[in-house]
Amino acid sequence: MTNVLVATLNLYHFAAPGIFWHARKPTATYSQAEWEAKKNWIVTLLSEMNADVIGLQEVVSHEELKALMAANGYPYFFCTGHPMFDPDDPAVYVNATVAIASRYPFISATPLSGVAGVPDDTVIDADFNFSRTPVDAVIDLPGIGQTRFFVCHFKSQGAFVDDEDIDGLSDWGDKIRATYMERAMAGVNQVAKRAAEAGAIYRMFRQVIDADPDAPVILLGDLNEDPASHTISILTQADRVWSWGSVASNGVPEEFAYLKHVYKLYDGFNLVPMQGFVRPNTHGGVGSGSTLDYVVVSNGLNPKNPRRRGEVTKVEVYDDHFAAGLPKDRSSDHAPVIATIRSAGE
Repeated sequence: MTNVLVATLNLYHFAAPGIFWHARKPTATYSQAEWEAKKNWIVTLLSEMNADVIGLQEVVSHEELKALMAANGYPYFFCTGHPMFDPDDPAVYVNATVAIASRYPFISATPLSGVAGVPDDTVIDADFNFSRTPVDAVIDLPGIGQTRFFVCHFKSQGAFVDDEDIDGLSDWGDKIRATYMERAMAGVNQVAKRAAEAGAIYRMFRQVIDADPDAPVILLGDLNEDPASHTISILTQADRVWSWGSVASNGVPEEFAYLKHVYKLYDGFNLVPMQGFVRPNTHGGVGSGSTLDYVVVSNGLNPKNPRRRGEVTKVEVYDDHFAAGLPKDRSSDHAPVIATIRSAGE
């Protein structure tokens, strides 16, 4: 029996001491002792997860992460670029990157730029790009074959208002009115960006699936949306189709019925029977958190697909650090999601 484990892990500001996240303040950087504690936690987690391929988010100090992963059994590492820093303070990073680490060599690993031809009749501008450039990699997995991986970190939630815009207003009525209006427009912007990113990744899946309907394709990511959100449904196409043109949804000829499943994507958690009635949180904590992190797969890894190349048999959330109350800067504010994929025919 051949099992391959894949995981997604948001590291929470993997930035070496002396680098600040978002603002220069004492609580937004690591002391050397905190940094060592964080790396030690990651090392322990890697051993517990025992994943073969890991998608990583919030990567700033990528050379240190590459060395850490290599020392712990992941000789193959690719990061999509360099983080963005504040032009007025080069010690403050304002946007991180994503990366992939693997026990198996890459056939290819490149940054995914652009939005894969999102049509002009959407509201997305032609020059729109991902908030953080995703990884686009191909790995030959044992028993499964060449598998396309995307590692993503969709646009963050939160409608942020520029303090300087509000501070420049002397009248409190103007401050309040302006705050609400700016927040509303910022909210439109961040929701639209996540929706565009979801649509772009769906189109990338489709490029692979159109060429090979049972191809194994995997997305590892912090998607910054709830499983029931419209953004996730854009990505997975999980919502019910009520008709095919003027033909009712149940009117597909039998020889074409399988295509209804080919062109959908699958949240790995939903593919496993008896996962439990309550989905574990992957962000914030056990009792008051949310689910933001996913392993999403093509129909080629769907247990119900008779032509599958592999099948998702288990999905786990490693959230012990939530229950233990570890500080997020010494661990993470996210919990990794790990999917076990068994090769077909075993």
